[in-house]
Amino acid sequence: MFRTARQIPQQIVTYRESGGGWPRVVWCIHDTRAGHRQQLQGLAQALQIQQNAAVYWLPYTASPRGLPPPELILVCGRRTHWAGLRARWRHGGKLVALMNPGLLRRLFDACIVPEHDGLRVSPRTIVTRGPLNPLQPAGQGDPQRGLILVGGPSRHFHWDSEGVLQQIQRLRNALPGVEWLLATSRRTPEDFVHALRTVADQHCRVLTAAETAPRGLAAHYRERGIAWVTADSAAMLYEALSGAAAVGVLNLQPCGANRLQAGLEKLIAQGDVAELETVERTGAMPAARPPLHEAQRAAAALRARQIAWSHEGHCSRPDK
Repeated sequence: MFRTARQIPQQIVTYRESGGGWPRVVWCIHDTRAGHRQQLQGLAQALQIQQNAAVYWLPYTASPRGLPPPELILVCGRRTHWAGLRARWRHGGKLVALMNPGLLRRLFDACIVPEHDGLRVSPRTIVTRGPLNPLQPAGQGDPQRGLILVGGPSRHFHWDSEGVLQQIQRLRNALPGVEWLLATSRRTPEDFVHALRTVADQHCRVLTAAETAPRGLAAHYRERGIAWVTADSAAMLYEALSGAAAVGVLNLQPCGANRLQAGLEKLIAQGDVAELETVERTGAMPAARPPLHEAQRAAAALRARQIAWSHEGHCSRPDK
């Protein structure tokens, strides 16, 4: 079981007790973006499951004074990169960036990047199918209960409130026996939230981002056997693929050729994600694909490369 070991202002420490060995110290340096923290949580949780670890959460503007020296420093988001580099210089440990840090990439011991970023696998580059997340898949959800995840305006897709609303209505018509939960995000326009409420009824409920607790959608991923996501939301799409549900995408017009659209087209071509036209034609969702386990795979890759610690349990720091 995970438990809180102690709490310090601006810092939270958790660790997983396992048989033998001391807790390895991991610092997670984070910014204010929930999506970045979700990625860090996914990897930190996987490291805790695979190996005894103490995880310290540290805002990028905070001082690590009083914390034990890290073996591993994880960062995610542009604002955390220099904080991570300073922390490694002052306190030691290996430094790993989640997502591509761009020109700074050579300064990191390893980078974990989604495949749509276009980087190749190398000794210091781990490529994953989409951004990491902490979702732990359970058994198959109820195929008569569906989840629709709504994003909002982004730099990769043109947001079309009317078009998305029409697709939701078409989806409901194609699968009339399904009970739906419509979940919005922080990016969802307020006028679109109001429009969603006009179509809500006893078979379709709206859950706004303000009504959702942190990680509050995890239970819905486990319970529901169908999940649809608007094309702009890569993080939510890969969260859905990490569950056990059959997954579909609600289309949006891309802002020209971009990496997220290319990644989405690949998922559709591989049969991992359904399109609305297919479901309208067949009257049923395709069978769910095996869930992704990318956080666990990334953690294992770090250990295999001895960037974190080896599978034999030896610390990766050279003085051990």
